[in-house]
Amino acid sequence: MIDQRLERHREVWRRKKILRFVYQTWYSWIVNGLSTVHGAVLEIGAGSGNFKEYLPSAISSDIEACQWVDVCHDAHYLPFREASISNIVMIDVLHHLADPVGFFHAAFKALAPGGKIFLIEPFPSPVSGIVYRKFHPEPFIMDVDYFDGARDMAKHPWEANQAIAYLLFFKHAKKMQVAMQNKFRITERWRISVFLYPLSGGFENRQLIPDALIFVAQLLEVLLAPFRFLMAFRCYVVLEKITAGGDGQ
Repeated sequence: MIDQRLERHREVWRRKKILRFVYQTWYSWIVNGLSTVHGAVLEIGAGSGNFKEYLPSAISSDIEACQWVDVCHDAHYLPFREASISNIVMIDVLHHLADPVGFFHAAFKALAPGGKIFLIEPFPSPVSGIVYRKFHPEPFIMDVDYFDGARDMAKHPWEANQAIAYLLFFKHAKKMQVAMQNKFRITERWRISVFLYPLSGGFENRQLIPDALIFVAQLLEVLLAPFRFLMAFRCYVVLEKITAGGDGQ
């Protein structure tokens, strides 16, 4: 049985032009940055199936079985041959994982040398942290050390800690670097989405501006870019698998 949230998200996607505009901008960043090494492009946590609409050749996977998903599996266990995947795309997935550090070790085996992982995740800036706490049900739990081996693999997949990407790639970035030594290097790490995304309301909240103002809002997004350290709602992180020689391809 398909989770009702996925059906609801598909309906929101069809209805909200501004949401499609935001996500398709992100999708274009990802597709333009894909590694050219041999292998399949895999989306983990396909959800309502939107990325595959943008890149039909991608393998869509999710823990929920539904007609628009190609492979059903837990993200901690990747049912693919070693070095058979060229790129892994994960949008709003990492913060649902019980063992995010363990996931990267599994992804390392599945990725070809020079393959990439693309992540888009919530980011708790001074401004967005206030908005998330007021309007978003998923928490930011900051006092978790994902490098100490503690994990709850029995948790429900929809349970989340929105702080995971912030903890791994910003607050505890040095620990992550040590944990991923000789496995991955971070090629991009950006704070993004200061204006347009929150105005879209995402998948759970109502849209705050009419469609006629989308391009005005996009202009304001560009103008506010210097203030991302204060206002960002999202982060964009790209990791590349290190080759045997120690450099990404």
